[in-house]
Amino acid sequence: MKQPLLLSLTLAAGVLATADASAACQLQLSDAQIIYAPVTRGELLTRAGNHFSDSELRVGEPRDLDILMTCDRPARLTLQFIGPAKESGSYRFGASGRATLLLHDLFIDDRQAKIGNAGKEENEMAFTPGAVLTFWQDGRPATGRVMRAKVTIAAWMPADATNVNEQESWQLNGSFVSGDDS
Repeated sequence: MKQPLLLSLTLAAGVLATADASAACQLQLSDAQIIYAPVTRGELLTRAGNHFSDSELRVGEPRDLDILMTCDRPARLTLQFIGPAKESGSYRFGASGRATLLLHDLFIDDRQAKIGNAGKEENEMAFTPGAVLTFWQDGRPATGRVMRAKVTIAAWMPADATNVNEQESWQLNGSFVSGDDS
């Protein structure tokens, strides 16, 4: 009998307490853990977008989390996801899978903001290992006390890794870290 794969993403919100001249910021996530139901290879293959000939299979539908950063005073805010890196701008999911995290629908002090990294400013941007995302309003670095946004998480695993004889657990463990770029 084929055993199910147990799939989960464990995320933490980091707190950055900075020097007296800077703001102290805290993060909250709507869910600190995403659990995918136990699933067999056959069930993965029946999901939309997955095919028998694919080299990797999407674990499930992308999941959205709400993220909230609050600071004790107005500051130029930054956000980073720290987790085990995988190639092509993704994070390691289990032994050989990958996960992507996309930040979007970002507001600072109830005003829409763009997300910046590597000279680009966009309405949505992927977290990439080692990169710190900055925020922009009206062409300038955004300053504020409250940042609200959504993070969409998608996970894939190599198709050959779904051929198992025993139950396996796959995880992505990582932390969001806030910052004050003042």
